[in-house]
Amino acid sequence: MSSEALPPRDLGWSARKPPPEGDGTEPPKRKRYWWRFALAAVLIVGVSAGATASSVLIFLSSFVEDIRNNSHQLREEVAPLLAEVDGGGPETILILGSDKRAGPEFEEEEYGRSDTTMLLRLDPEKGLISVLSIPRDLKVEIPGVGVTKFNAAYAEGGPKLTLKVIKELTGLHVNHVINIDFLGFVRAVDAIGCVYVDVDRRYYHSNVGVAPSEEYSEINIQPGYQKLCGKKALEYVRYRHTDTDIVRSARQQDFLRQVRKQVGLGTLLNDQEHLEQIFTEYTTSDIKDLQTLLRLIDLVIESRNSELNQVHFPAVLGPSYVYASSSAIHGAVEEFLGHKGPDASHNKFPEQEGKKGGNGKKGGKSKGNPHTAKPKQEKVKPKAEYSATGSDELVPAAEAGYDEGKIVARHVGGGFPVYYPTRLPPGAAFVESNPYEHVVDPRVYHLKDKNKERHGAYRMVGVYQPEYEETYFGIQGIRGWEDPPILSDPSETKKINGREYLIYVESGKVTMVAWHHGENTYWVSNSLQDSLTNDQMIGIARSAKLIVPKRKKSKIGGTSK
Repeated sequence: MSSEALPPRDLGWSARKPPPEGDGTEPPKRKRYWWRFALAAVLIVGVSAGATASSVLIFLSSFVEDIRNNSHQLREEVAPLLAEVDGGGPETILILGSDKRAGPEFEEEEYGRSDTTMLLRLDPEKGLISVLSIPRDLKVEIPGVGVTKFNAAYAEGGPKLTLKVIKELTGLHVNHVINIDFLGFVRAVDAIGCVYVDVDRRYYHSNVGVAPSEEYSEINIQPGYQKLCGKKALEYVRYRHTDTDIVRSARQQDFLRQVRKQVGLGTLLNDQEHLEQIFTEYTTSDIKDLQTLLRLIDLVIESRNSELNQVHFPAVLGPSYVYASSSAIHGAVEEFLGHKGPDASHNKFPEQEGKKGGNGKKGGKSKGNPHTAKPKQEKVKPKAEYSATGSDELVPAAEAGYDEGKIVARHVGGGFPVYYPTRLPPGAAFVESNPYEHVVDPRVYHLKDKNKERHGAYRMVGVYQPEYEETYFGIQGIRGWEDPPILSDPSETKKINGREYLIYVESGKVTMVAWHHGENTYWVSNSLQDSLTNDQMIGIARSAKLIVPKRKKSKIGGTSK
């Protein structure tokens, strides 16, 4: 076992599955706008920038004094629990997102609540930046409190007690603690120019006309690739009403991944004064001097070409808690430290008895459909380091896919070829349109690129339930935008049957498979939980067939452009 990790304690419970009605978490009492990821984003962005130590120093040194002045209490509390850093060695940083609620009823809360707990590890020798989120509803034993949810550690004892629980839970030696008050998130996202995000599904909730007991944070975000600014980005990363802790953590990690792709050091330097105000006002840390900061900056720069290793916490959902065995946590810690790859079982689906696969919402044969025969299943072997073994296990879904494609084709008009999948995982479907819940599938829309040029786009949302939790994958098309930020740095380019694919891999899992048709861009997105296997991702992309929309006739004869 590594000297960096001690055996996690046996928490002494067995995993349970949730009831059909889901996790019985009470709704929040009031609306709050929170700041989750400021310094985490700075660190990850810095890793991707081709920066020098001096340029980063110019950006950070002007406010290190402010951070030191408002962090005295935190340093005093956590200093005895932090591990010393060997010169040039890897470092593990605990990032806390705290919620200090306003109002007289909360005056007795000394610390508030911890809404986000994230471990970030920089290890340039292994070429890894690892991220691991701890679920807030994880069932743990807190010293002096008892058995309860993990986020109670912060409410009862702040960063110090939270750090104690994490060390006992994971065995990790933590080198730094950064505590972030969430109130600056909206301004920070706007300051970096917003973030393009591949939104997996429809997120909608309105409190209009609902009882106070059913009020949740409002949200109104459509599926598909789009730019999210301030308030919208906040709603997206903090959404929890119908999701679990596990899904929300995956969404937060994906948001950080997109930040890393899109925001360079130049963006940070261009708005240095504004960001300085945000970070110093809402961030406290154990970092007490310029030497410590420079050591961390050097590590960030050395890690600039490292892979982002998003480690999924091995939790099992229950009615009020999430659960994880000590052996499962130990495995996640080993992956976090870079001692082993991701669990291969994550890329395998269990058998689904009694389900007809791939029929989707429009299953069955439709008149005039050219896909009545079973498509030929061609095997492909992706690159060994990300290839799942065996068949992709996809089933024919040409009829449902063709119906989706026809809807898109009717709306986009000529000049924008439409790709649709003809094979899907067993039991998968396309999301049903539901006017009551403001869901329309497929979605046909427009978005603006970085130069504010307008592009037609469409999104088909697939839903799949491999076990007891629905996951959402997508088929995206964008007209006339060849290089959206999401396509930067593919893991591999591979030509299969005459079509060239861009394949994207994170932590051994294929997250996206993209291709071009002229100036148009298309891709298949995995779910936030990476539920589709690597072979299934490749197989869905390979199965994509084409509809060429007809140009609409103008009123004076001829065709419209």
